Amino acid sequence: MSLSLHSRQVETRGPLLLVHGGAWDIPDAALEAHREGLQAVLEVGTAAVQEETEALAGVTTATRALEAHGAFNAGYGAMLNQDGAAELDAGVMTGATLDYGAVMATQRLEHPVGVARRLLETGEGRVRMLVGEGAERFADATGTELVPNETLVHPRERRRHERIRAQAEANHPSRSFRPGGADPQGRDTVGAVMRDATGTLAAATSTGGTPFKPPGRVGDSPLPGAGFYADAHVAVSTTGWGEAIAAVGLARSVRERVRAGDSAEAAARASLSRMHEQVRAPDGGGATGGCIVVTPEEAAVAFTTPRMARGWRTDTEDHVHFSVGQE
Repeated sequence: MSLSLHSRQVETRGPLLLVHGGAWDIPDAALEAHREGLQAVLEVGTAAVQEETEALAGVTTATRALEAHGAFNAGYGAMLNQDGAAELDAGVMTGATLDYGAVMATQRLEHPVGVARRLLETGEGRVRMLVGEGAERFADATGTELVPNETLVHPRERRRHERIRAQAEANHPSRSFRPGGADPQGRDTVGAVMRDATGTLAAATSTGGTPFKPPGRVGDSPLPGAGFYADAHVAVSTTGWGEAIAAVGLARSVRERVRAGDSAEAAARASLSRMHEQVRAPDGGGATGGCIVVTPEEAAVAFTTPRMARGWRTDTEDHVHFSVGQE
């Protein structure tokens, strides 16, 4: 099957917030919820752009809003693991210092991206990534309320878990990101990248992981260089088949191409094409996904999935841009 690759470049040098709600085979029935979610999140993000919020705070705020909305596979609304529990991962990074924080396989954090940011700010280089109970103990010790897992479970996802359990053997994680995916209600990662008024860049990514995953499974989202990356030259958040994204280091691949002279759009397109060529699913199909990218002078979105939820807000326009289809 030939690769279908969609992209758009945004030319702007001022403050900009770019978000995504996942790249996958989004069904028609879910389009309106995704559009509403993007619009709501970008309205929250408007203040970050207009009030000259620093980039790290901006991506954290936007990603928290994505986690809270319910339409996306993060926070409340996350897909459930084999035990029927929401198990969440998140990572965040600032380009100013290359500091990052990540939490994985958490079951009692309402907003894992907020805990990842706190780890970034308080770890002092001693610890940057925490898993499961360790992440939850850190959150509790630093003032984050732990919540019962059931409060993170959307009724839609409980129904889907019961349905998907009956066809678990057919549910390879790569299939939701290609046409005719294994489950029409599957969802994917969320994320944000931002350039603030000082030119500082930051990136964040959050996810509930793959549908019906084994407890403890961790994909690309909380891994710096795979699910997210930020330095002085580029900030990236990725989405798609996590095992493939981790294998090729998708966020880092985009970074290397930007540093070699590619535009944000060209770097994203080339990196996604390379992943499709190099990583194959058991049925022979190439790995698909998407990413959002911001540099000091431009921004871009690219995806090889049938659809991708994405949007942005700049400081020079009085409206937001968002889309879910291939336009």
